[in-house]
Amino acid sequence: MRRILLSKTAAKFKYRTGRQFERKRRIRAVLDVAFQVVMLCCLKVVIHELGFELIGASQLFSATVASTVFLLGFLLTGVLADFKEAEKIPSGLAASLESLSLEVLAIPVYQPGVQVEKHAMEIACFGSSLVCWLRDGSSYLDLMSDYRKLHQCVVHAASLFKGDVSSLRGRLMLDMDQILGIVKRVKVIRDTSFVPLAYWMAYFGTALMLCGLVFAKSESLFDSVFFIAIIAFLVLLVLRLIADIDNPFASSDPRSVENVSLDVLEDTVSDLQASCLGRGV
Repeated sequence: MRRILLSKTAAKFKYRTGRQFERKRRIRAVLDVAFQVVMLCCLKVVIHELGFELIGASQLFSATVASTVFLLGFLLTGVLADFKEAEKIPSGLAASLESLSLEVLAIPVYQPGVQVEKHAMEIACFGSSLVCWLRDGSSYLDLMSDYRKLHQCVVHAASLFKGDVSSLRGRLMLDMDQILGIVKRVKVIRDTSFVPLAYWMAYFGTALMLCGLVFAKSESLFDSVFFIAIIAFLVLLVLRLIADIDNPFASSDPRSVENVSLDVLEDTVSDLQASCLGRGV
């Protein structure tokens, strides 16, 4: 009972610490964008005082702003869809690991007398390796090496039953296949950027739009600085958000703010390890 209470206390502390760390990262990201906006507004004041405002406001300039906003909206919609899809990955991995562990632990029911505790511990250890890789604490090659060891362990566990267990073995191999497929999917997400040419267009269009705002003629300096601050803050923050959520598994990156939560996977791995310890492995 004491172990359970300590585990719950540690889980609550980890949850609160993680939320506070994420909040600090978000505040830091907003402050970074705000600093860039302040520098841009100061540049506008200097340009105005020197009389270098050479661009007249026209419908073409308004179309430039609208096209840039449309492009940013297109990018944001695309990366948000991928981010929402990536949110399902930790739960899928957790379900496959737990299902795999339960199937292995059920083997003694079909074949009394066999020992599968070490096989269950191997599954829990691979879960730890998986969490470490998702946290960028280990390499992909190390994870695949652990996966091959686990695959051999699961095959050995399936062979312990001497009767007709084709359905059981099929379920074990299906869980292993699902884990491998999800790992490959995460690898592709990390290595692939969302339409690089669209990113270049977004950055180039944003740079032209901000330059146009800085060099645009204005009768009131206060009004000009006010609208530049609003537009620049929103556009730069959206660009920062798009670049961030393009990789939902970058928790080790200090500049990354929004990442997929791994709490369900970490809790599942902790439960599997506690179950193995409870069996005296």
